[in-house]
Amino acid sequence: MFRISILGIPTEMNLSFFLLVAIMYFTGNGFLALYSALFSVLHELVHGIVARRLGYTPDTISTCLFGGIISLKEGYVLPYDELIIYLAGPLFNLAMAMLSYWILMFFPFLWLEKVLFANLILALFNLMPLYPLYGGKVINLYLSHFFGHGKSYTISIFFSTLFSIFLFFLGLYLVQYNVMNIFVSALAVNLFIIGKADSRFSFNRLMGVYRDLEKENKTWY
Repeated sequence: MFRISILGIPTEMNLSFFLLVAIMYFTGNGFLALYSALFSVLHELVHGIVARRLGYTPDTISTCLFGGIISLKEGYVLPYDELIIYLAGPLFNLAMAMLSYWILMFFPFLWLEKVLFANLILALFNLMPLYPLYGGKVINLYLSHFFGHGKSYTISIFFSTLFSIFLFFLGLYLVQYNVMNIFVSALAVNLFIIGKADSRFSFNRLMGVYRDLEKENKTWY
């Protein structure tokens, strides 16, 4: 794992980040890999910047090539603020894709097509209704109103794990038709790694809530 600090936010780049870049490069998609890596980091930084603007303190950003996790020092985040933080990254990518498309209408630069494609992948992938992607977290927030946080989290994890397993074996099967389809399996591994990082963050966040309640001499129900 590679660690750097960007805008004062500790940023971790997982092995899958470099693995997916390598796969894309050696399958003839070097520029797409470059722009995907760049906008993946920017995507996560936008989450951190928005969290700061809302009054929270980003602790760590853990990023993979097409997704990541932001952990906050605060144990509790207001649901409305959480929704804004979750959607900030994908909306940033959609804005970059729209801007690239608009510029391409007047200046047909080939590299802008790669920028457009990279941002579309990032936005659509992160908005998929699968946990721990941000689209899945939005669905989880919605389900928590009906089932409570614990049950909604369990439901989200169960279906997302099933889908990740299916995606992994689908990619292996499709390799016989095009070697580039190994990328599908790589995305499944990416989902698994993000999920592990999110589970660690969720545990730390829960412990933070316990500590906050103890300080206020309240009981957790």
